[in-house]
Amino acid sequence: MCTTLIITRGASADGSMIVAHSDDDELGDQRIIYVPAQDHEQGTKRQVFEEHYRYPRIVTYERGPNYEPSTHHVRESPNPVPDLIKPIGYIPQVKHTYAYFDSNYGIMNEHNLMMGECTNGAKYQPDHVTVEEAEKTGRHVRLFYSQELSRVALERCKKAREAIELMGKLIEKYGLYSTGETLLVADEDEAWAFEMCALPDEQYHSAWVAQQVPEGEVFVAANEFRIRQIEGNEKDVIIYSELLKPGLEKLGWWSPEDGPLDWLSSVSSGEYNHPYYSLRRVWRVLDRVNPDLALSPWVTKGFEDVKEGGYATDYPFSINQSASLAFRMSLPCIGITTRGLNLT
Repeated sequence: MCTTLIITRGASADGSMIVAHSDDDELGDQRIIYVPAQDHEQGTKRQVFEEHYRYPRIVTYERGPNYEPSTHHVRESPNPVPDLIKPIGYIPQVKHTYAYFDSNYGIMNEHNLMMGECTNGAKYQPDHVTVEEAEKTGRHVRLFYSQELSRVALERCKKAREAIELMGKLIEKYGLYSTGETLLVADEDEAWAFEMCALPDEQYHSAWVAQQVPEGEVFVAANEFRIRQIEGNEKDVIIYSELLKPGLEKLGWWSPEDGPLDWLSSVSSGEYNHPYYSLRRVWRVLDRVNPDLALSPWVTKGFEDVKEGGYATDYPFSINQSASLAFRMSLPCIGITTRGLNLT
């Protein structure tokens, strides 16, 4: 269960951009690890690792000393030094990569580019496909999950929009696997919700969409896609994959005759269990930010007539804070701001 939110500069008490992320994973690797900036020889390949949470999440010589194998990694074991983890693939490395803090997902780099994450249900959630498997089977390669996407972006990007463009290109070239995902991406000036999922097609194999959080507003996601209609509202700044519309048309999940494309209902069944697993958390944050809106904790729009999931439209994508309140983060989480990393 993850709850993640963005507080833009105009909505924070001190004018900082804030990304927060609660990652409930008591059985996983809880370390926050510093990955140093590095220079790389021309022609070097960057390792891409499979989605993994248990301790140790990564063991490699290529991401600084804190991910290298050592005797303190595994205690009370006949073989206390863990083996290097085998990557599932490689991508071309760049000449210089930036320093960043890493955990189950990339957190923040030296240029104040920040990330948050939550997992979402998607209609299709495949396993990874390596280059070797793709060559043998004719399937499209699927190398990326949000974990490694966030790390590559922090290694290579200074700005949020730059990170979204890079991650989108990586998805379209190398493919996605596993669950639907939301990555919150922010720098000192801009903040975005970046959502992604795999598609069951070898040509249109993956899809993503990103929506900017307006300045002065607060956004929250809680294990359900939050981006809805991707066209038709001039005030929204939304970009999306070239694979999205033709892929959904081919699969029969959406067609132009259906009207404007609703990202959530097209690629997901909505809630994992019921409308109060995710949306109650969304409601709680939005109601704390702006109780003047009098948002109801009971969803009513778009749910009662849907048999298999929560497609409720009660809550807006993002909101302004109440004029009578100075909003301060009150969730137990990691809070990342343009003034540094805070443990709250």
